[in-house]
Amino acid sequence: MLPLQPDNFRILLDFLATAIDLRMQHFRKGTGFQDTRPSDVRVFAFVALGADTISDIARVLQISRQAVHLSVQRLMDEGVVELHPNPVDRREKSVRLTEQGRAASAGSAARLKQLDAEISEVIGSVGVETLRKTLSVVLLQLQRLNERDGANEPLA
Repeated sequence: MLPLQPDNFRILLDFLATAIDLRMQHFRKGTGFQDTRPSDVRVFAFVALGADTISDIARVLQISRQAVHLSVQRLMDEGVVELHPNPVDRREKSVRLTEQGRAASAGSAARLKQLDAEISEVIGSVGVETLRKTLSVVLLQLQRLNERDGANEPLA
């Protein structure tokens, strides 16, 4: 059996995601959102990007509706999202940003630009665009393979 290599894509991307989460958490210090869980940040991001219902968010993030509902409840407690009746499905609720949530989203956009700038300092602006395009192509291909192979079930 071959030993697990520390530079395999899965481990590198996992460590990169953790490092980005920690960096973004550092950027949030003093904003009132420094203690927001990374899972809640992801739910918030998809609401800000236009995901409509708890089911939509769960499907995109590949997590349970219950997990999304708990995140939405915490985000409601922070005053950044609210629930509205869904005009299409009366059993569903639409998740929307509040005015405070829109302001927080603008702050997040500024922090993401700061992260991009820090990465650009390391690999240059061309490197950032190449990395962004490469990751997008790899993501799309893996999504296609998962769709083809029926491997799109939510993680347990």
